[in-house]
Amino acid sequence: MNYSDNFFSLLSEALKDIKDSKVSRLILGWHASFILAEDGRAGAGFVPDSRIEPHTSRPVHTVSLLSSTLKELAGLYVSPFPQEFAAASAACSVLLPFDDEGGQYLDAVMTCARGDRVAVLGYERDLVPFMRDWGWRSAFFDDRYAGRQDCFTQAEFSRAVHDAEWVWLSPEAIRDRWLLSTQNILREKKGCFLQGPGIPAITEAFAGLGVTHLVVPTGHECSKIEAHISAGGSTWLCEALKWRVYTSGEN
Repeated sequence: MNYSDNFFSLLSEALKDIKDSKVSRLILGWHASFILAEDGRAGAGFVPDSRIEPHTSRPVHTVSLLSSTLKELAGLYVSPFPQEFAAASAACSVLLPFDDEGGQYLDAVMTCARGDRVAVLGYERDLVPFMRDWGWRSAFFDDRYAGRQDCFTQAEFSRAVHDAEWVWLSPEAIRDRWLLSTQNILREKKGCFLQGPGIPAITEAFAGLGVTHLVVPTGHECSKIEAHISAGGSTWLCEALKWRVYTSGEN
């Protein structure tokens, strides 16, 4: 199967038998999105960085988002527009959540790449200290911070992937379709991490793209998570969320 062509079809298929619901609250914060469904389910999603692409709301998008069900929002996972993708990623985390009793804690897994070269797409300030504590030889690729320690332009990322043993990606790699065009390269690596939030638990589809580890936040204290995201907080620094790592074939 060509997973690059069928990724969104696999997502649509996985959603077919999932119970739908109207949306009670939709929040698009500075660093994450949040959805609370009328049936009580909730989840956090990914918001593209406004310093890379200015967040400009589109009236037709806003009206559509406010009148959509969870499944209708999840269908927008194909959208390149930040407003729609932010809502869709949160809806996907609600409809296709990871089992928070599965996976492993972040620090327990990340020794797997200790001493290896890791090419990281995007420089996320809340994440960088973790990577350095893990003992990774990380090189970051982000036009906003090029010139900082170990940070280079994004144009150099494709070359660096070939030289690295591991790759680390944010959901931006789904939105801009980078992940969907590189499965042969990623399969040559020791592994590839795809970081959430907003990653649906369709591990088979991600495994087909060369992703070996899915890094996602889990938690049930909805009011605390909502408050944190509403205040512009990062999911990395939310005490109500625990980050876990799931390998291919596990959810």
